[in-house]
Amino acid sequence: MKMRAVARMAACVAFPWIGTSALEAQEAGAIGTEESPSERVYVANQSSASVSVIDAESGEVVATVEMTELGFDSNSRPHHTAVDADGGHWYVSLIGGGHVLRFNADNELVGRAEFETPGLLAPDRATGMLYVGRSMMAVNPPQRIGVVDPAEMEIVELDVFFPRPHALAVDSESGRVFSASLVENRFGVLGGAEEIELVDVAGPPHTLVQFALSPDRRHLVATAQITGKLLVFDAADPSAGLVAEVDVGRQPWHPVFSPTGDRVYFGAKDDDAVVVVETQGWTVERRLTDPGIVEPHGSAVTADGRYLFVSNRNLSGRYEPLQKVADNSEVGTVVKIDTRTFEVVRTIEVGAYPAGISIGPAGG
Repeated sequence: MKMRAVARMAACVAFPWIGTSALEAQEAGAIGTEESPSERVYVANQSSASVSVIDAESGEVVATVEMTELGFDSNSRPHHTAVDADGGHWYVSLIGGGHVLRFNADNELVGRAEFETPGLLAPDRATGMLYVGRSMMAVNPPQRIGVVDPAEMEIVELDVFFPRPHALAVDSESGRVFSASLVENRFGVLGGAEEIELVDVAGPPHTLVQFALSPDRRHLVATAQITGKLLVFDAADPSAGLVAEVDVGRQPWHPVFSPTGDRVYFGAKDDDAVVVVETQGWTVERRLTDPGIVEPHGSAVTADGRYLFVSNRNLSGRYEPLQKVADNSEVGTVVKIDTRTFEVVRTIEVGAYPAGISIGPAGG
């Protein structure tokens, strides 16, 4: 099957960033003496139209980038972030704003590309391109994903031939892109020859939320919202069927592999828990609950694998902020977890409905 490309050009503009500090939480456990690399965590606060920038080592919010200061309204709904390999630039998708934005390491807006209801982002480390899926909130979006050339912020749209493409991952070494439907048990594997292989997934309706590719590129995993499973595929031949399926809890969300590939981390959103699956036998190794873990959404791990960051929506308001607010749901959290002890070592308060997150070097 051939993919149709639709090119769009967007102008590049620059605005100053707006930084404010978020509330800090008390340490929930002892942090080891080894220092983490200088990294930044970028958190999309969907309901407060902002992005929190967190120093990974200290757990402090070092900047808050407000979309309303950049010409977007309060319903712009930042959803997911991505960062370049060198930390020189980072990106955010705006569901309501209909754009993907590019920022430099000083949090200055340097480019924008128009795209209808953008959702998840997936950078291709080999080419520097950025792939864009569609938001869960989009009921009937185009059956296409986007690929952004960051240098010009030009978008080309690629046909995937199934409704509501959401889950997204890139194999930078082979150039393959994985994109899955929210409403069909089907995903596409897009290759470099303008062709797509469609893969049907066995079982009842799963609702594939997000993919993650193992560091050795052997396995592709997908979280399944409705069936509460982690689905494991042979990345080299996904159509061969499932390698494993793991019962993991209610509404597993964004997965991430440890750098060594021996574990997969993700939140079980409706269980208020963070789940660890070991990849030798594909079994649930641990489940973590904590007052700061309420409706976990996004996951990101430091380059050395020492710390795991998980964003938590807190739309129910079950987490009580350190300072009293009129509505607890106005404050979301990011928990910093020590992967050696699997304890929450810091709870970081951010904006309302923190969703997708990413981590990368502190560039600049």
